[in-house]
Amino acid sequence: MIDVNKTQLSSRGARAFCGRRGICFSLVALITLLTAPLFAQVPVQSTDRAQQIGKQLMCTCGCGDTAGSCSHPGAAFSGPCEVAKGKLKEVNERVARGESDSTILQAFVQEYGEAALAAPPARGLNWFAYTFPAVAFAIGLALVIMIIRVWRRRPNVAPASGPAVSAEMLEHARRQIERDVQDD
Repeated sequence: MIDVNKTQLSSRGARAFCGRRGICFSLVALITLLTAPLFAQVPVQSTDRAQQIGKQLMCTCGCGDTAGSCSHPGAAFSGPCEVAKGKLKEVNERVARGESDSTILQAFVQEYGEAALAAPPARGLNWFAYTFPAVAFAIGLALVIMIIRVWRRRPNVAPASGPAVSAEMLEHARRQIERDVQDD
C-alpha cells in the first residue's frame, strides 16, 4: 500500500508542477509581449539633408537599395539594416560638422570606391550610358520623320489607261484558256 500512496503522491506532484510550469510559461509569454516594443528597431533619426545624401549612397548589405531607402520588406526584420544605419549615422555626423554634400559623397567614394554611389559620375564609359537613351531616341525620331516624308512624297498610282478591251477580245481569251486547260 505504501507503493500506491507514493504513486498517487508523485502524480499529484506532477500535476502541481505542470500547473506551476504553465503559470511560469504564461508569465514569460506576457513579459515577452510587453517588452517586445522596447527591443524593436529604432528608426534612424536623420535630417532631411542627410536623408537626401543617404539616397545617393548604396547600401552595401546586398539589398540593392540606397542607404536612405533600405527597408528589407519581407525579411526577418523591416527597416534599415545595420549597414544603412551606420552610413546614415556617419552622414548625420558629417552634416552636423558642416561638410558639403559633395565632400561627404567624396569621403564615401574614397572609403568604398565608386560603387558606393547610387548613380555613378558621368565620365568615361558612364557618360555613354547616360547619353545613349537620348541619342537613340533622337535617331529613332529622325528615322520616323524621314519615313513619313517618303510616304507622303510617293506618287499616287493612277489606274491603268489604254484602249478598252472589247467583248470579242475577252471571248477570244476565254476560249484560249479553255483549250489550254483541256490540253493539260
